[in-house]
Amino acid sequence: MRSAIRALALAAVALLLPACDTRDPLGPTPVDQGIVIFMHAGFRGSSQQIAADVTDLDKVEGPCGQTEDESSRTWNDCISSVRVLPGWRATLYGDRNFRGGTIAITEDVADLGALTGSCSGSFNDCISSIRVSRR
Repeated sequence: MRSAIRALALAAVALLLPACDTRDPLGPTPVDQGIVIFMHAGFRGSSQQIAADVTDLDKVEGPCGQTEDESSRTWNDCISSVRVLPGWRATLYGDRNFRGGTIAITEDVADLGALTGSCSGSFNDCISSIRVSRR
């Protein structure tokens, strides 16, 4: 009987999970690992440290969004500068799932608007996924 109840409970959770449309925080990252993304050029504004690949920044809680509803704010198309910690590198992609225009960086970029890219001619506010790795 318990196994049948457990199976039913797991099935209910599996059905309900896709209905949850919350944004996930990226979680704590050790201060000496990865990169730091910033909302504004010059390493200003809201920031988030990342030490792992992110396939879809639209699913990550952040400072940008089209509505006043706080739950819909994300990091998608919201990055204007990036700090790269020593020994790390990042590849920034214009589209989800590591697609679209791309640029690999191994050092700080104070203004993504200064880098020629696929979004209005630059990479400013045009990043939707990121790969982060050690060099």
